[in-house]
Amino acid sequence: MSRVDSIEVHHYRIPLPAVLSDSTHGEISHSGLVAAQVRDTDGAEGIGYTYTVNDIGSCAVRALVEHDLAPLLAGEDARAIDRLWERMWWHVHFCGRDGVAAFAMAAVDVALWDPGEASRRAAVAASRRPPPGGPDLRRRGRPLLHAGCAARAGSADGRWGSPGRCT
Repeated sequence: MSRVDSIEVHHYRIPLPAVLSDSTHGEISHSGLVAAQVRDTDGAEGIGYTYTVNDIGSCAVRALVEHDLAPLLAGEDARAIDRLWERMWWHVHFCGRDGVAAFAMAAVDVALWDPGEASRRAAVAASRRPPPGGPDLRRRGRPLLHAGCAARAGSADGRWGSPGRCT
C-alpha cells in the first residue's frame, strides 16, 4: 500500500503582465501561488495549487498546509483520497472550512489526485457525497498545475515570479 511520504509546500509571488482592476479587489498587480507537492512511498508525486489575489492570505494558506495538513496526512494511505479529504475537512472545522482552510485543502487535494489515475478519479468524483451537514464541494473541472509550471515559477531569472516571503 502506498503511503503519503511527504508534503512540501511552496509559495510564489507571480507578477501580472499588466495591472488589472475590478470593483471588488481594486488594483491587482500580482497573484500569490501556493503549491503543494505530495510524494508517496512508491515514488509517485503530485502537485496541486491554489492562488490568491495580490498575495493576500498566501502565507496563511502555506502555514496551514505546512503545520497542520502535512503532519495530519503523513503515513496515511495515499490512494484513499476521499478519506484523506474528509480527515482534512474535520481537522480544520474549528478554524472554519472556507477561506484559508478551503484554499489549503484544495492545494493538497489536487496534489493527491495528480498522479494520473483518470478512471478512478472519474468514478470516485461521480459518487462523492459531502460529509453530513457539510456543503457539497464536489470536484468539478479543476485545473492541474503541471510540474514544469511550478519549476518556472521559481526560476532564477524571475520571469515567472519569485519565492513568496512569509515572516
